[in-house]
Amino acid sequence: MKLLDKITGIAGILLVLAAMIWYSIGKIWGTFHWIFLILGILAVGYFLFMYYTKRERIYSKKSLKEGSNLAIQIIVVLAIAAMVAFISTQRHLRADWSANKLYSLADQTVSVLENLQRDVTVKAFFKSSEQKRARDLLDEYDYRSGNFSYELIDPDEEPQITQKYGVQQYGTLIVESGQKTENVETLEESNLTNAIIKVTRDQDKVIYFLTGHGEASVKDESKNGFKQAADAIKKENHLVRELNLVRRRSIPDSCTALAIISPKQDLFPAELDTIQRYVQNGGKLLLMTDPEHPRSVKTLAETFHVSVANDLVIDASGVGQLFGAGPAMPLVTTYDQNHAITEQFGNTMTFYPQASSLRVQEDKDGYSMTELLKTSGNSWGETDYKSGQVSFDASADTQGPITLAVIAEKKTGDQKSIAAIFGDSDFARNAYFSNQSNSDLFLNTINYLVEEEDLISIRPKQVDDRRLTLTQADVSTLFYLVVIAIPVIVVILGVVVFFRRNKA
Repeated sequence: MKLLDKITGIAGILLVLAAMIWYSIGKIWGTFHWIFLILGILAVGYFLFMYYTKRERIYSKKSLKEGSNLAIQIIVVLAIAAMVAFISTQRHLRADWSANKLYSLADQTVSVLENLQRDVTVKAFFKSSEQKRARDLLDEYDYRSGNFSYELIDPDEEPQITQKYGVQQYGTLIVESGQKTENVETLEESNLTNAIIKVTRDQDKVIYFLTGHGEASVKDESKNGFKQAADAIKKENHLVRELNLVRRRSIPDSCTALAIISPKQDLFPAELDTIQRYVQNGGKLLLMTDPEHPRSVKTLAETFHVSVANDLVIDASGVGQLFGAGPAMPLVTTYDQNHAITEQFGNTMTFYPQASSLRVQEDKDGYSMTELLKTSGNSWGETDYKSGQVSFDASADTQGPITLAVIAEKKTGDQKSIAAIFGDSDFARNAYFSNQSNSDLFLNTINYLVEEEDLISIRPKQVDDRRLTLTQADVSTLFYLVVIAIPVIVVILGVVVFFRRNKA
């Protein structure tokens, strides 16, 4: 076989491999990739044709058979390797076996990335020796969206770029989309995802909290305040403001959702009329109440065909006591799995200190009603709770399961009215906001009201402290087992095998 024929065969294989490798790097299959692939296949085909045409003049029958088998084996192996490389760029198999899926992106992040409609670029400023952790996380983001890309920059090696973006410290990330830019100073999934949301949103959503009737304050840092909830809303890149309807007398046009958190005094009739008109015209309302609520709260809830009882929900299951809670703090693990707010909750737990029961009225007047969450069957609505002694009275109390939250929705033309009514507000106060899935429930409700459903999910997980604690006896046992027992057993088995073979 001529040298030219051999060179042609080798060149063909190299062209095919070059096309595959080039694609695996750029992840774009273009015209030149096709050219390389076709030329490579033609070259390999020419080599095989010339090989079999001239084989009888060059090789004996035996050498021909051996050589042909070897050549075919090499080609098959290379073809398989090339196909595996090609397929691996198209399909990825990833598995996270950690208990809390710590090395997987949270559902919220995945939802945001899969719904990205704009290009987002991240410039991560890390020392070369510290870039691995950043690359691992950013690769996960890049894998989830074709509109996401990133660049790792060593500030010491590229000071001009560092100066251009005004980066002052290592570990800073600059998130860009169009003309919007956001700085992230701490590399955490929640921070990066929130920055992406911020630079890709056209308009800020504003949640107004009603004031003037003893409602929980979004500025109060005490255990009864709502500051943690307000801060969490801000981290979702929404705005939080307070509204006094007596002074303003109207709900601002910028209001995306109105929140009324457990007022202690009655709302004025004019305020009720304003709120009712706002919701009926496509507004969004979050109403959270507690036992001993004023009459106006009950009246407002009835506008949306939900009855708020004058009772206290009692949970006799005893489960809450495992978490330091009494019977007046019912624990909920039953949610509507078909509603966007709670579809991902599964069997997660939420707590509701001192809650009132809710009931959907028979006359719904066109509203679509969702009983979002319920207590267990071992609970009831206690009407005589002020006496201090609670016991179920079939004639006066309501037997569980008890509904604690209702979503009332009604579509009118292009507008959609939504009222989310909770029989408890304490679950979202500072004292309980971080307990179990309380924060997720509250934030999911807010995001549902402001129609940001891609943000409705369980937030990024926290790392559990999973230390292995060993006593001195445990350490000694491991030492004798690993250092002494296992090596001795191996030596004994080796000696036995040696003597048996020599004897044979």
